[in-house]
Amino acid sequence: GNDKDFLTTRVSYHLNLTGPSLNVQTACSTSLVAIHVACQSLLNGECDMALAGGVTIQVPHRQGYLFKEGEILSPDGHCRAFDADAKGTIFGSGLGVVVLRRLQDAIDDGDCIHAVVKGSAINNDGSAKVGYLAPSVDGQAKAIAEAILMSGVDADSITYVEAHGTGTPVGDPIEVSALTQAFRQSTDKKGFCGIGSVKPNIGHLDTAAGVASFIKVVLALENKQIPASLHFKSANPSIDFANSPFYVNSELSAWQDTGGPRTAG
Repeated sequence: GNDKDFLTTRVSYHLNLTGPSLNVQTACSTSLVAIHVACQSLLNGECDMALAGGVTIQVPHRQGYLFKEGEILSPDGHCRAFDADAKGTIFGSGLGVVVLRRLQDAIDDGDCIHAVVKGSAINNDGSAKVGYLAPSVDGQAKAIAEAILMSGVDADSITYVEAHGTGTPVGDPIEVSALTQAFRQSTDKKGFCGIGSVKPNIGHLDTAAGVASFIKVVLALENKQIPASLHFKSANPSIDFANSPFYVNSELSAWQDTGGPRTAG
């Protein structure tokens, strides 16, 4: 009754949902890929409402781990995204689901609209990276640039980005480099966009990591506040924040009004 291949069709059975019912499994990106697929299904008219998300349950609960030098797990049980002392991540349990509709339908029906998805994109690095587990700057940059293009917004109007931000010495610099490369296609501005990660708060939720980040962004937009990215003291020296569009939002701050809609990635 709880095999991953049957999760969505079981929900569809109990809730009498008749649109596409797909189980997505793409490791850490699973729940964000599910949201992207759901958006495409809505745009293609395959359904009028979609539930999308992900779940990870660590069993048994409260189990520890054996730290090994060079692996992705933190030596002290803390995730320090983008920080000079970042040495790894920690894993956690959690789940998240969002309800998606075409904007005009939601407006016509008087739905409570928390945020609007302007655009999304997915791709893959192929073999263009040093190893299977190593992320690629170019691959990430292309996906981000495509998402910005599909959204129809200007990169310099995006004032916050919720990053993967695992707090690993290799992953964080690659991610900021990719974001910078994508943003630099249309803006030369520096230090205007906050960046953060929910992983220092709740850990890396693996298949549910993306939807947790997505919900954080939606709530930040709705409440006009950018949450703190925890455990940040000084920037990872391998990240060139000074010449990038980004700064680490290390404390709760008001989301400044720029005269247009608040926009996040």
